Amino acid sequence: MPGTKELKRTLSATLREGLLSHAVLIEGEKGTGRKNLAIWLAKAILCKSENRPCGSCSVCRKIENNNHPDVEIFGGGGGARSFHIDEVREIKESIWLAPNESEQKVYILLDVENMTPEAQNALLKSLEEPPAHARFILTCENRRSLLDTIISRSTVYTLEPPTREECSAALRENFPELSEKDAEIFSIAYGGNFGAASKGFSEGTGEIVFLAAKTPELLKKGESYVLAAELSAKCKTRADFSEFLERLLNITGRCGIDRAAGKTTPVRVTPTEAVKTSEIIERGKLAVLQNCSLELIESWLSMELSRVFGGNL
Repeated sequence: MPGTKELKRTLSATLREGLLSHAVLIEGEKGTGRKNLAIWLAKAILCKSENRPCGSCSVCRKIENNNHPDVEIFGGGGGARSFHIDEVREIKESIWLAPNESEQKVYILLDVENMTPEAQNALLKSLEEPPAHARFILTCENRRSLLDTIISRSTVYTLEPPTREECSAALRENFPELSEKDAEIFSIAYGGNFGAASKGFSEGTGEIVFLAAKTPELLKKGESYVLAAELSAKCKTRADFSEFLERLLNITGRCGIDRAAGKTTPVRVTPTEAVKTSEIIERGKLAVLQNCSLELIESWLSMELSRVFGGNL
């Protein structure tokens, strides 16, 4: 996962020097690899090789396959308030039991922002006075969503999103069928978020992303009706159309900013065009929420954007 190299080096050095806290909180936006990093850290804690984690020993393989008896994973399976006190009680009941195979036990708690306040309060005692063999690795999107007492009892590491160049390179490595330009477009469309971009490509959003990327050029050529026809063909549901709006917003916004800075962009958009496009997109989002006819919204969007990019109606 791009963007994690520097943080891995920091965590490795801290662990090697015996300074790693018993409770680590990994903060980062969705798609930046929080869960992968948490599992990597669990391997590093329990691996017996000289260069931890080695990734090939029985300990690392068991953790990777989610069948190591001394690594337990909780949370990560739902939305707000989906992480309940019952799961914390399960942790509290097992935490004092001796490890099975290793000298330490590792508890990975994913998306702790989804903990109910009761669950967070129940977790505090375990974080305050854990047995010597217990380690906690927590992940969240934003620490501000947690109780201050949880934060104060953890060492927080922020996982920065990768650069657009790192995201593009990782996409090409994982999806060789993507050209250099297409990987760059996908990276821009998803704001440089490799996790979201790779998930989107795997789930078949390519047609929608590339339609968003060619929208300005279509309209500069006066082909608003071509755009309307392609929207109708490729965005048959409100979810598809909402996806198109989000990708178009990211592409025009980023390319407009880069163009203002004198950078070369894969899509020709001026800063003024980007601002006007964002205003139209916000109105389009509102129309979708108000349950207006999807066909009418798509036609309206094509005409409104045509005015921005100088096409002929």
